[in-house]
Amino acid sequence: MKHIGLAVVLILFLTGCEWLRDYQEYPSDITIEELQKQMNESSDPDGLYRNAHSYIMKQTLTRKGIFSDDDYMVEVKFKRPGLWKTTTFKDNKPMNAVMFNGRKAWIVDYRTRTSTELTGTVLARVSHMQTLLLPDSTFQDSFEKVALTQYRKNGIEYYKIVGQNTGFDPITIYIGKYTSLPKRVETREVLNGMKVNYLSIMDSYAMYDRVMIANQNTVVVDNTTSISRVVQYRLNVELSDSEFLPAFD
Repeated sequence: MKHIGLAVVLILFLTGCEWLRDYQEYPSDITIEELQKQMNESSDPDGLYRNAHSYIMKQTLTRKGIFSDDDYMVEVKFKRPGLWKTTTFKDNKPMNAVMFNGRKAWIVDYRTRTSTELTGTVLARVSHMQTLLLPDSTFQDSFEKVALTQYRKNGIEYYKIVGQNTGFDPITIYIGKYTSLPKRVETREVLNGMKVNYLSIMDSYAMYDRVMIANQNTVVVDNTTSISRVVQYRLNVELSDSEFLPAFD
């Protein structure tokens, strides 16, 4: 499924209820399968993304502060059948990464040269997120239960997808009715032992490597706002499997 702003991925939580007020929700006029087809045609008209064996995306990430902003670089790598890695850099030096090699997942701290293997529900959530990153995955592949409705807010029409996996908060995705592109993603996650709200807004889209992707996102985790901007996006790059295992130079 077209990456929903991911890299970043990992990357998703609802905040602020103001947007949810003064809205209308009613049955969808199309099926989930029809919506998925429309989304593919809008974002990947030539099927290049759906058939890609790998990709790499780099984004600048600006975390807004009261007195000053912090700037980072986030790099996402994906390789079939289901390997991915998201690395955060500060001043061109890797700080940390989350990686999944198809079976196991780790959080890596490059500053302390340590890695922690993820297990239990955290590993399960990472596995679900990996499915979302697959170029040819569908909503039904990613979620055990999927609900589709139409949604009108401030005169703008959306399709609303609510995906649910057992034991986790749902992920809600708002898709422009006339663009067939994701506009907003909301969920709740456990972060450092606490439930947090996550919101990702796709501010704009642009064509990269003949694929339409969100080239700017506003991400809000509880009260912290970050702005991400795509600076590189390439399909079918050569990646070694060893890149998706914790290692230190």
